[in-house]
Amino acid sequence: MNMENLTLRSWPKINFVPRRLSPAAWLTVTYLLISVLWILGSDRIAAIISGDDRLLLENIQAAKGLFFVLISSTVLFILSRKFYNDLRASFQQQEAIQAKYNAVNEVSRDGLFDCDLMSRRARINNKMKFFFPFNSNEVDDFWEKYQKRIHPDDSSRLLHEFETLVDSGKSTWLREYQLLGRDNKYYTVISNVYIIRDTVTGDAVRLIGALHDITELRNLQAENYEQRLWHKQQMTDVIIRAQENERDRWAVELHDNVCQVLGVAKMYLSEIGPHNASSEALLPEANKMISLALDEIRQLSYSMKPPSFDKMTLSESIDNLVSNVRRIKPFVFSLNMDHFQEQQVADDRKLLIYRIIQEQLSNIVKYAAAGKVDVTVAIDRSREIHVTIKDNGQGFDPHQVKAGIGLRNIESRIQAHRGILKIQSSPGSGCTLFASFSL
Repeated sequence: MNMENLTLRSWPKINFVPRRLSPAAWLTVTYLLISVLWILGSDRIAAIISGDDRLLLENIQAAKGLFFVLISSTVLFILSRKFYNDLRASFQQQEAIQAKYNAVNEVSRDGLFDCDLMSRRARINNKMKFFFPFNSNEVDDFWEKYQKRIHPDDSSRLLHEFETLVDSGKSTWLREYQLLGRDNKYYTVISNVYIIRDTVTGDAVRLIGALHDITELRNLQAENYEQRLWHKQQMTDVIIRAQENERDRWAVELHDNVCQVLGVAKMYLSEIGPHNASSEALLPEANKMISLALDEIRQLSYSMKPPSFDKMTLSESIDNLVSNVRRIKPFVFSLNMDHFQEQQVADDRKLLIYRIIQEQLSNIVKYAAAGKVDVTVAIDRSREIHVTIKDNGQGFDPHQVKAGIGLRNIESRIQAHRGILKIQSSPGSGCTLFASFSL
């Protein structure tokens, strides 16, 4: 739809409506009334005043013109002064309104326009000049030029919606679209338009609108969406990597422990026979190896199964874990949870704490030769969870010893919660593990 057709169709019909008289008309009518009344009534008044005195009548007739000038001048002066005061007050009010309008134009962050649909001329403020790069604040054929600066993807939709709005009789219109700026780039704007209609016909005769540039806001929203999408992808990668590390860990455990033990048991059983004198000695050893393999499988199964925090607390779960580990290698264990309010912690965070302690205890049993292990779990004022595990084992050089699969898996889980994992150790000085992540 062409905006010119819309504008022409919106012109009001001409109606002859009585209006108030102008000041000039009032003065003219007043002077005519005084003159007519004076002509009709002055002679009668002079005759009444003079009576039968002809000399007095002649004197009154001679001064009658002067009286007319004085009376008419006085009346016209009073009326003129009233009209002058009214005009001055109206002018002062107009100046005040214009000053407020100019102030709004200066302080407003929005582009403002006031369009007369009959003359097709609009007045715009300085901010609006960014989208209408003209030297003057007066713009002819405003709607035609406005239409050309709307993005092609939005133009048809907006014109159809505006036509519907005009036909509906509504007065406000709020839409978001893209508009071409002075730098030949499209900017996302929100346009709020108010339609002034003829009081008799209801036709649209004037548009007053404001444009608010929200390009930066939309760009920030897009960047935020991209960041959230990237973060989600990163978390997905971390989870997948943790799952793969977990599978690798169990594969290594099965290969290095269970499979090795079962391989020895199979070798013993293969040597047992009626012609082998050592068969009686090999059979108990084979049974011993099979029992050891069963214990390893049972331990792996227990470590894979997460504790149920509906049935027991985190502290009780850790005690059960330590009891099972002590069956393999005894050591002194202490647990400090004085500054840990378990009811504030979600189950996924409890499980992460449990896995950190489980993995480090497994490493201590295998490599540290420690006799004492101290574990502290706490929540600080910034709502960060801190886990500290310290042993008095033989220690190691962190720069020469790479972290195992299990520890890397724990580190990936902590990173998924935006946490950190640190290890302090040296040969002969034991090892301390620090882990912290958000509550």
